[in-house]
Amino acid sequence: MNELELNLLRRETGGAEPTLCIRTGTKIDAGLWWRRTPVWLCIVGSELILLAVARRRYVERVAIADCHASHYSHAVGELLLKPAEELRYGRFSLTPAEAIRVLEILKHDENASDVRTLTHQL
Repeated sequence: MNELELNLLRRETGGAEPTLCIRTGTKIDAGLWWRRTPVWLCIVGSELILLAVARRRYVERVAIADCHASHYSHAVGELLLKPAEELRYGRFSLTPAEAIRVLEILKHDENASDVRTLTHQL
C-alpha cells in the first residue's frame, strides 16, 4: 500500500491492525485522468473494508457476518461479495489463492457466530 492508502485505512480503522490486505486486480476511477486506481480489500476485526484513493476516495465497510453468501467465480476469476446490492462495487478480480484466503476468513467468522448463537441458546 502507498502512503495515501495506509493513511486512509488507519483513519477508517482507528489504527487497528488489519488481518488481511489484498490489492485486487479491480481498478476504479478515483480521480486520476490518465489511469484507474486499484481497490484494496482489507479485513479488520469483524469488518471487510474496501478502499481506493487518489484525488477522490472510495471507502466501503461491510460486516463480515453479512458476507456469508460470498463466493469465487472460477470462470471470470472474481470474488463476488454478497450482499452486492449494498456495495458500489461487488466483484473483485483475485487469484484463486487470494480468494480462498478471503473466503476462509469470511466463512470462519460465519461458523464462529453460529457457535456463539448455539451456546447462547443453551
